[in-house]
Amino acid sequence: MSSKILLWAGLIGCAATITCETIAVAKNSLEMSHTPNLGAISIARIYNRQGTGDRFSSAAQKYQRGDYQGALADYNRVIKNNPKSANAYYNRGLIKATNLQDYPGALADYNRAIQLKPSYDAAYTNRGNLKTTNLQDYQGALADYNRAIQLKPRNANAYYNRGVLKYTYLKDLAGGIADMQQAVKFAQRQGNPQDAQAASDLLYQWQQTSGN
Repeated sequence: MSSKILLWAGLIGCAATITCETIAVAKNSLEMSHTPNLGAISIARIYNRQGTGDRFSSAAQKYQRGDYQGALADYNRVIKNNPKSANAYYNRGLIKATNLQDYPGALADYNRAIQLKPSYDAAYTNRGNLKTTNLQDYQGALADYNRAIQLKPRNANAYYNRGVLKYTYLKDLAGGIADMQQAVKFAQRQGNPQDAQAASDLLYQWQQTSGN
């Protein structure tokens, strides 16, 4: 059985429903399965300085209703009006990756978001998820997680996903355990007890299996 790579830092913009950026965005996101899958998407808010708040809000509401094509169309309009909106590219990439199974399109959008905003740690993390679960580019995923952690050294989400990558796909058991320990520590420090517990549970399973 293998661990799930988790999607985090959901849609960015002015959303109707706000949740925190978490490791385990759904209770069962961390459960073990034969095939690693992406977790559910949460919705996070940032202040929108690009004059497209209404369209971001519309896209978020459509996404919550399951109208993924409608949300995609909203982000297409944002990008048409503002081709330098890194957030719109990032959000559109999330929808393509998780709801429309357009993996090449998602990769292109993440690439563009990072090009526009090189410090975009969430884009690096989710591009790493895409490379791991859909593109089987494990070394590319590792590089993306490394960069996300370099940009945000206390990034519990990136540590978690890098740990899964190392332990499950690269068979670096010690490296995976070390990363999961960091994920637990930072989730605790950041006041995310559910995330910390989820990572701790997986860490315990690994330690029991490996004898560490």
